[in-house]
Amino acid sequence: MAAIAKLFGASQRTSPPPIETDDVYPVHMLDDSKSLRDIVVAWTLRFDDVLDSEKLHSSLLRLLEIGDWRKLGGRLRLKENGELEIYVPQHFSTERPAVSYSHQAFPMDIEDHPLAKTLPKATDAPSIQPGSQEFMPFAAKENAPTTLEDFIYQDVPQLSLHITSFNDATLVALSWPHTLMDVMGQQALLRGWTLVLAGQEHEFPPMLGARDDAICAAVDASDAKEEEFKMNQKRLKGLGMLKFGLNFAWDMVWNRVVETRTIFLPRRAMAELRRQAMDDLAAQKDGEEEPFISEGDVLTAWAIRAVALSLPNPRPVTALHALNARFRLPSLIQAAGVYVQNMAVAGFAFISPEVARGPLGPIALENRRHLMEQATQGQVLAAVRELRQQRKDGNEQPVLCGDSGALLMPFTNWTRAAVWEAADFGPAVLRTGRTREGRSNKPGSLVYHHASSMKVNPGMRNVFVVLGKDCEKNYWISASLLPQAWVRVEDELRKLS
Repeated sequence: MAAIAKLFGASQRTSPPPIETDDVYPVHMLDDSKSLRDIVVAWTLRFDDVLDSEKLHSSLLRLLEIGDWRKLGGRLRLKENGELEIYVPQHFSTERPAVSYSHQAFPMDIEDHPLAKTLPKATDAPSIQPGSQEFMPFAAKENAPTTLEDFIYQDVPQLSLHITSFNDATLVALSWPHTLMDVMGQQALLRGWTLVLAGQEHEFPPMLGARDDAICAAVDASDAKEEEFKMNQKRLKGLGMLKFGLNFAWDMVWNRVVETRTIFLPRRAMAELRRQAMDDLAAQKDGEEEPFISEGDVLTAWAIRAVALSLPNPRPVTALHALNARFRLPSLIQAAGVYVQNMAVAGFAFISPEVARGPLGPIALENRRHLMEQATQGQVLAAVRELRQQRKDGNEQPVLCGDSGALLMPFTNWTRAAVWEAADFGPAVLRTGRTREGRSNKPGSLVYHHASSMKVNPGMRNVFVVLGKDCEKNYWISASLLPQAWVRVEDELRKLS
């Protein structure tokens, strides 16, 4: 790429000169992927209380001085072989801080601010509300890094903290390159931050795997029988991948408009969807034992059916899920600490056109069946081996499986991260916000959160991110869909009201 840039006269950016006293940390295999390099995450959390911004800032700085948590305060750099690594100052300072910090204050209530008042809120019935991209002014300061290159070619920390204060509420926003961590890493960061804030840093387990890749170590140390990577049989290659790429490009040309919105699904609406799915399966079981499906399976099925029914012609659907190795490999499950890195491999569910447009239950069951086959210890290890071999071969092609004519629907489910429970900024409360009748959350606890990319990717479509369950067990979901799909989603939500 550098040679091509020179050929066309593009300006060449250079990294700041290395500082010999910096401590150098590696960027692990699952962190340093092409897909993650393209994303700078922006995560915004809302608290309906006035929080002490300086106390939040200082406690986060303190966390990043403890042990290998220092890795998060480092600077990204490219090695000569093109791989990433992290340079951490021996001592953080005002000139080279662990976190980029900014704070803005509005002398008004949050409901009097023209943009902030439109932030999603819990409603009595299911609802569709504005999406995360509309609130980027609260995600980071102006001129904040938006691409990996912005981190590599400047001496800036990976982690940014941007706080917005109102008379009765506070928005706390973090941003970082996705190469740093996944959602379970976010949870670990949030829990560590809250414990330091509360003066209980001794209670938090250490960060593990900062220097040695625990994923690759688990593969090398496993005494389980080495399995063939079964998804290789369904992997798109050659003409199949070409056909998929042409279909995707055609969709992008003829369906340019993608809208990101937030879906609020009350607890009783989720219970109704699950009841419908279980009734569907009960009608088909023919005396067999009733199968188990999770709420995540039901939400996936509901999303697949809504999008499938919005298409002008029936198509198979390939659901792309993130399978987190933390919960699949014994050495990671039993670890006496936390891993702040990316630990997910791809999982696929293949849904036929007939099933995708049919009842909820069979879609949910198909989704679960496919994922459970890939979520075994043997198959997760096989997936990591496959990715490691690709890296050795210099092959950056993502693993993509299924029918070449299928509609790809990526899903991410953050429910297991329990963000609402992890966020407790009570010790930073200066004063409680406006007391609403029936307020169920304690001071300093999370009301709502959303995440987005600092830079819009036009290829992100038919994407669902389950942000999790709030303190009242209501679901929050972010989705990026075509307008006709949103029409169908609205219709489906109306049926649940």
